[in-house]
Amino acid sequence: MKIKKILLDIVPVLVGILLALFINNWQQSCSESAYIRNSVSSIIKENEANIRELEYSLQRQAKFMDTLSAYLDDESYTLADVIKKTQGVTTPDLKSTTWKFLVQDSKHTLVSYEFINWLAEIEKYEVLVNRYNSKVGDIIFQPAFFDDPRLKQVCLILFSDFGATEMSLIKELREFNEFARETYNIELSEQ
Repeated sequence: MKIKKILLDIVPVLVGILLALFINNWQQSCSESAYIRNSVSSIIKENEANIRELEYSLQRQAKFMDTLSAYLDDESYTLADVIKKTQGVTTPDLKSTTWKFLVQDSKHTLVSYEFINWLAEIEKYEVLVNRYNSKVGDIIFQPAFFDDPRLKQVCLILFSDFGATEMSLIKELREFNEFARETYNIELSEQ
């Protein structure tokens, strides 16, 4: 009889504890899901901004390359003249802070390996774009070389390769964004 009374007292306590644990786990799961959706949405927004930046740079670089091609064999027209005529040389300024923050956060384990791996692949392209930016700066900002006719040919080749890398990065960013939207059910309006 005493055991029956103890069991009747313990059962409601155990049910209460189990119910509290269930509710706590459910709330934590909802919170983590919202965090990931917000993070992925922010990454997509950042990627879209990078795509716009790359497309703008590609347009400006195409103008520069067209002008450079037109004056390639004209030794009286220097690289400095081409830069002035095209109103400067444009290179993209890319951002990748959102996904790096997510990867450094302890909650990065909530996203798939494929997701993180794809972002790492995108970073490889960004590193290449930044190297091209640096190389362009090394060439363009060396006034001693402005009058060298060979430099125009080097710039044309460099910008051709640079453009190909930028287009590949745009393709990767678009494909990643589509993958992220589908995987994490993110609508365009959420961005």
